[in-house]
Amino acid sequence: MGLPLFDAVSDPGPNFYELISASGHQPFTGGTHDEQIHATTVIAVRFREGVVMVADRQATAQYVASRDIRKIEAADKFTAMAISGSAARGIQFIRIAQLSFEHYEKMTSSVLSLEGKANFLSPIIQENNFKSPLYVVPMLAGYDPNHNVGRIFEYDGAGGCYERADFNVIGSGSQFAEGALRLGFVHDMDLESALELAALALYEAGDNDPSTGGPDFVRNIYPIMVTLTKDGFQEIDSDVVGERFRRINDRRAESRGIAGGQLR
Repeated sequence: MGLPLFDAVSDPGPNFYELISASGHQPFTGGTHDEQIHATTVIAVRFREGVVMVADRQATAQYVASRDIRKIEAADKFTAMAISGSAARGIQFIRIAQLSFEHYEKMTSSVLSLEGKANFLSPIIQENNFKSPLYVVPMLAGYDPNHNVGRIFEYDGAGGCYERADFNVIGSGSQFAEGALRLGFVHDMDLESALELAALALYEAGDNDPSTGGPDFVRNIYPIMVTLTKDGFQEIDSDVVGERFRRINDRRAESRGIAGGQLR
C-alpha cells in the first residue's frame, strides 16, 4: 500500500494524529463499557535533577484483571507517559504519543518541545473522552533540556493541560497517595528523598484503595519506578524497587500498621 497523498490544504504536515485521521482511521472512537478494565494509580514527583514516577502494576474490573500491566512508558528519550482509566485505550494513547513524537522529529528534523508534547495530547484526550465510553486521563512528565528542569503535566477529562510545580497523581488511589505527598513534599528534594516519598505514597494508595495493587511479595511483582533526568528516561531495576517497598512494609509490620504520628 502506498503512502496517502494530500494537497496543500489538507496536508497534515508533521502531526501524526492528523495524518492517520486524514487517512480514514479513527483510533480513539468506539468501544463498549464491557471492555472497561481500569489501570489505576500513578505518581510523579519533581526533585532537584528531574522527575520521579512510580505506578502500581494492577488492572481491575470487577476483579483483578492483570497483576503486571505497565502504566508508565518512555514516549521518547526525555519524556514519559502514564495512564489511568481504560487500560486498553491508555496503551493506545502511549503508542500514538511515541509514534507522534518520532514522526514530528523525522518530518521537521527538530525535536518537539516538552510543552508541545503536552499540548499535543489535549485534543486527542478530548476526542476520546467525548466520543467513547473508554475514558482515559493520562499524565506526561519529562526532563526539559531547554530549561534543565523536570516538569509534570496533568490533564482533566476534557483534555485541559496544566503544569504542576510539585507532584501529580492519577487513578483511583489518588486521594490516599496525595495525602502522603502533601505531608512529605519539599522543594529541591534530592533523588533518594523523592524515590522514598513516591514509594511511600503508592504504598498508602495500595493499602487503602482496593483497585490499586501494592508490592506483591508472593509473586515478586513490584511497582514500576523511573527517573527522568538529563540522562533521559531510566527505569529502576525491579529487585531494587522490591527492596525499597520491603523496607516500608517491614516498618509497617513492626508498628502493626498503627499510625505513629510521623510520615515514614
